[in-house]
Amino acid sequence: MGHKTLICAGIFIMHLMTTTRTALLSAGSNITVLQQYHFINKSLTWYEAQSFCRLKYTDLATINNMDDENQLINTLGSNVTSSWIGLYNGQTNRWLWSDGSGIASFTQWSPGEPSNSGGVEACGLMYDNGLWNDAQCGLALAYVCYEIQQDGSKKYVVYTQGQTWQNSQDLCRQKHTDLACVQTVQENLAIAAVTNVVWFGLFKDSWYWSDGTKTSFRYWKRGGSYSGNCVSVEGTQQGRWIPADCNKKATFICQGGLKLKKTVIKMKVQSDVDLTDSTTSSLILQKLETILSEQGLTDVQLKYERVFQPQLKTTENAGC
Repeated sequence: MGHKTLICAGIFIMHLMTTTRTALLSAGSNITVLQQYHFINKSLTWYEAQSFCRLKYTDLATINNMDDENQLINTLGSNVTSSWIGLYNGQTNRWLWSDGSGIASFTQWSPGEPSNSGGVEACGLMYDNGLWNDAQCGLALAYVCYEIQQDGSKKYVVYTQGQTWQNSQDLCRQKHTDLACVQTVQENLAIAAVTNVVWFGLFKDSWYWSDGTKTSFRYWKRGGSYSGNCVSVEGTQQGRWIPADCNKKATFICQGGLKLKKTVIKMKVQSDVDLTDSTTSSLILQKLETILSEQGLTDVQLKYERVFQPQLKTTENAGC
């Protein structure tokens, strides 16, 4: 009499995955998506840190405004080291706006300006006729700040006590939104109507963001002498930024959610045990997880999809 043995052939498809994370801040009835920053406590060059962040997250940290800067400082926490962010020297100067709104596409330069007399004029001022000039940032002048009203309009506030451009920027950010930026003829006329000669939010620099973001927000450390083509944030200086040598090794800050990483492993298994049995399947996955862990792969989720194709094999037994 013959009997039949069930041979189970299956293809196990293992998915190795990490998960994404999101962060939302609720402010009244508005929901604002926060920048997600991650402090990475390992020392790499700026270029190595950029590669790491692009592999694991989105890129090195970009800071768009003071809200982002405060979020960055919170991420640093008690870490007081110098940490790379995504700003680097692109070698090409552009005129930008202090509040982060990018390149000055609208301009009202006086005839022959900007002249960069002596090669040291990197800040913008406005005359009472609405025309602009470039000047040395260390001059003490009146300055004009702005803030956004509830109806979306801009309110301009002029301070007549002379300050350097940098000090004017700090004071405007403390009391209002920032130094005044100008996007239209109407805004330019509104500022000129209440001023004589004032600093406003125009400045010139050659720094770019690693992720291609056009934001022109800057938060430099005041004073001191620094050099280098990459930027680190200083935990000991209230999160201020300094230029540094890109080949120096430092901790760094990435941005963005942890990338979804999916690796598919296909393995064909043929056995005389029942691969549709959940206990058997669990034992196989546990064994694979152990092997992956021993190889240094952690924080993974393992699952499989089974393509089950039973085959019947008949075996004849000889008998009397």
